Amino acid sequence: MRYVVGILMVIDGYPLIFFFKETLRIAPGSTAFTAAFLALGFILMIPFHFMRKLYRLNTNLLNMALLFFAVMIFYMAFYRDQWFKDGTMDTIYYIYVALFLFLLINIPNDIIEVFVPIVIAFTVVSNLALVYALLTDPTWNIGQRAAIQYGEGEYRSGNPHVFARNALMSVVACGIWAFRPQTGFILRIMSLGACIFSMGILVMTQTRSSIVALILIIGLFFMFNIRPRQIKDAVKGLMRPASLVMIAIVFLGIGYFMRKNGDLIAILYGYAVAFIERNMENVYAVLGIKVQNQFAATLDASAGNRATSFQYLQNIIEGHLHVILVGQGYKSTYLDVPLLEALINHGLPGFVTFTAFCFSALFYSLKTIRDNPDSLSTFLAYFYIMLFVQLFTNGRPYEISFWHPFCLMIRFVGISHLYPPNLLNHPPVVKPAL
Repeated sequence: MRYVVGILMVIDGYPLIFFFKETLRIAPGSTAFTAAFLALGFILMIPFHFMRKLYRLNTNLLNMALLFFAVMIFYMAFYRDQWFKDGTMDTIYYIYVALFLFLLINIPNDIIEVFVPIVIAFTVVSNLALVYALLTDPTWNIGQRAAIQYGEGEYRSGNPHVFARNALMSVVACGIWAFRPQTGFILRIMSLGACIFSMGILVMTQTRSSIVALILIIGLFFMFNIRPRQIKDAVKGLMRPASLVMIAIVFLGIGYFMRKNGDLIAILYGYAVAFIERNMENVYAVLGIKVQNQFAATLDASAGNRATSFQYLQNIIEGHLHVILVGQGYKSTYLDVPLLEALINHGLPGFVTFTAFCFSALFYSLKTIRDNPDSLSTFLAYFYIMLFVQLFTNGRPYEISFWHPFCLMIRFVGISHLYPPNLLNHPPVVKPAL
C-alpha cells in the first residue's frame, strides 16, 4: 500500500497539492511545497530491499525512451533557443523522471493486487477535495470549469486538466474493479457509485481531451470484452427475479436521489449542454456553416491556439522545409501539441524517437486491453488512451506529467510478471525427469 500511495503522489498528486496549497492555505504559491510533496512520494516508494532486487521492465519501451532523452539532452546542450539560458530546471525534471523509473524497478510485483483499489480511494479523496474547494471558494461560480483557483485578482486561474486526469483515472479504476469477477456485490455497487461521481467531476472540468479519451476507452472496452454470447447471457441474467428486483431498487434509488438533488442534476445538465454548445461552435467555425447577425462562428481560445500551431507547421513546410530535418532548437516554440512540437523544435530525430515510443506504447496498451493479464497493466493501458489523445491536444513532449506515467508503462505494460522478479534472472528451465 505504501508503494502505491507514493506512486500516486507522483503521477496524480497535483489535485491534492493544489488543495493543500490554495484551499487550506498551507503554502500558497509555493514551489517548495510541490517539490516536498513529490519528494515524499519518492520516499514512500523506497522498498526495504532497495537495490537488492531489480524487477523486470519492458526493454523495448525503455530503449526508445532512452533514445528520445538522448536527443533532448543533446539539443538542450548544443542546439537550443536563444532565450533558453538556464537548463537547471529542465535537468531537475529529467532527474525526477530517471529517479522515478529507478524506484519503480525496485518495487515488487505484489502491488498488482492492491493497485486498483488504492487508486479508487486516492482519486475519490482528490475529487472530494475539489468539491470542498469549489464550495468554499467565493470566487468560483456555477458554470465555471471545475478547478482549484490560485493566484490573485485578475490573474486568478486554475488548471482543470489535472482534475480531469484524476477523474478519468477514477472512472477507469472503478470500472475495472466493478467488472472484476472476484469483486463482491457491495464493493461493486460502491465502485459504480464512485464511477458515476467521478464522471460528474469529469463533465464539470469541461476538458475535451478527457471526454474524447473516455469515449475511446468505452469503445475499446466493448470492442475487446463484449461478445454476442456475453450479451445473451447478460440478458438472461437480467430476466431473473432477483435481478429485476435489484434493477427496480436501483431505479427507485436514482429517482429518489434526483428528486432530493434536483439542483445538482440541473448543474450537471447545464455543464453538459454548455460543453456541447462550445464544441459545436468550433465545428461550425471549422466548416464555416454558421453565420448569425453578420457574426461567424469562431474557435475558442484553446482550439484557436492549436489551429495556429498547425498553420505554423504548414508555413514551415511551404517555406522552410529544412526546419523539419533538424528543428528550430530546444524549446524554441511552444505549440501545445506534443507530437507537433517534437517535430518543429527537434526535427526528425526528436519526432521519430518520440513518435516511436508513443505508438509502441499504444500497441502494448491495445494488446493489454485485449488480453487483460492483470488489473494494474489493464488500468495503465486504458489510462494511456488519455495520454495518447493529449499527444495531439495539449502539453509538451518533455513534461513530467507525461513521462511519469510513461515510466509506469515501461515498468508494467507489455511484459509477463510470472517469472522470477530479479532483472538479471531468466525464466526457469524445466528439465524433464529421468
